[in-house]
Amino acid sequence: MDKITPSASISSGENKTFWLQSEKTFPFSKLIKDIDTEVLVTGAGISGLTTAYCLLKAGKKVVVIEDGFIGSGESGRTTAHLTCALDDRYCELEKIFGKEKSRLAAESHMEAIKFIENTVGQEDIDCQFRHVDGYLFLHPTDTAENLEKEYEAVKNAGLITSMTDQIPGILLPEGQRAIKFSGQAQFHVIKYLHGLVKAIIDMGGEIYTETKAEKIDKHGAKANGHDIIAEHVVVATNSPVNDVLTMHTKQAAYRTYVVAGKVPKNKLPYALWWDTGDQESKWITLPYHYCRLADYNAEFDLLIVGGEDHKTGQADDEDIPEEDRYIKLESWTRKHFPDLEEITFKWSGQVLEPVDCLAFIGKNPGDDNIYIITGDSGNGMTHGTLGGLIITDLIAGRENRYEELY
Repeated sequence: MDKITPSASISSGENKTFWLQSEKTFPFSKLIKDIDTEVLVTGAGISGLTTAYCLLKAGKKVVVIEDGFIGSGESGRTTAHLTCALDDRYCELEKIFGKEKSRLAAESHMEAIKFIENTVGQEDIDCQFRHVDGYLFLHPTDTAENLEKEYEAVKNAGLITSMTDQIPGILLPEGQRAIKFSGQAQFHVIKYLHGLVKAIIDMGGEIYTETKAEKIDKHGAKANGHDIIAEHVVVATNSPVNDVLTMHTKQAAYRTYVVAGKVPKNKLPYALWWDTGDQESKWITLPYHYCRLADYNAEFDLLIVGGEDHKTGQADDEDIPEEDRYIKLESWTRKHFPDLEEITFKWSGQVLEPVDCLAFIGKNPGDDNIYIITGDSGNGMTHGTLGGLIITDLIAGRENRYEELY
C-alpha cells in the first residue's frame, strides 16, 4: 500500500484509525421497512459479524443492523492482537477460577485464533493474517518474582511458552527476561471484517448500516422507526444497549490510546510485545503497553503501540490530560523502538473491564432470547470471536464447553 486512501466510514472517535483509513468501507442501505428474521444481530464489529457468519453456516436466517458502518465502533479502534496472553493475567485467573477453568480460558482463546485462521483460509480473506511470537516483559515497577508466577500460571494453563532473555526488536535493559508465547497472530481487522461481510451476503444474510436500534425486547427491535421481528436478538455493541443498569454494574469503561508511526522495512521483526503493567497505578487494571507491526508500503512498516489507559472520563485524576497521553505514549515508544520515524496516526478506544476478568457472553440477565457479548477487556478480537461461537451454539441448542466460564 503506497498511499493511504481515506475511508468514507464514520468512527466512534475523533481520530481516524489506520485500519479505517487504509481500507474503504462497505456501503449498505439503511433499513426503510418492517422486516422479519430468525436472528437479529445488533452491531457490525467482530462480535456481531462473527455471530452472523456462524449462525448463517448453522442454517439460520440472520439480519445485522449497525448504527454506523462496518467496523466503525471499537473493532475499528483496536490494535488487532490475536493472542491467548490475556491482559488479566493467568495468575489472577487461577486465583479466581482455579487451574481447570484457567486452562479452559487459555484453550478458548487459542480456539478463537484457530477459528480466525481457518475462516481466512476458507473464505479466502486477504487480511494480512500471520502467526507471530508474543513477548511479555516486566514493567519497571514490577518484579521478577511476579513474572515467574505468571510463567508458572501460563504453564499450568497448558500454553506453549518459554522464559527467554532473547527479546527481538524492542530495546530493553540488558538481561531483561520475558515469557515467550508461541503461536500468536495478528491481522488487518477491517479487511477481515469485510471478508466476513462478503461471506454473510453470499450466504443470504442481510446487513443494514446507519440503522440504530431504538428499542430491543423479546419480540425483536425497532430501528429507524421500523419494526424488526426476531425469534432471537444478539446485542454485540461493546457496551450493551438493551439494558441500562444490570451489566453496567459488572464492568467499567477504560480509555486506551494508540500511536502508530513508520519504521524502515525489515528493521523490526513481526512480533507482539507487552509489558506487565504499571504496578503503582491507581487503576486496578494496571495499564500496560502493547505493540505490533503492520504492513504499510514497500518502504516502511507501521509500528502500532497502545497504552496510557485510564478510567473513562477520569484522565485528569492523574493530572495527565487526554491529549498528553499521546505525548507520553510516543515518548515511551521512541525509547523502546529508536528506529521509529514520524508518528503517522493516533487514536483512542474504549475497553470494558469486567469485574471477574473474563467477558460476559450468553443470555442477557432475565431474558430467554436476548443474548449479549460484552466485557472484552484488552482482548476484544478473541473475546469477540468466542462470542460468535458461543452464542451460535446457544441459539442452535448445542452444548458449548465455554458457556459456563463466560
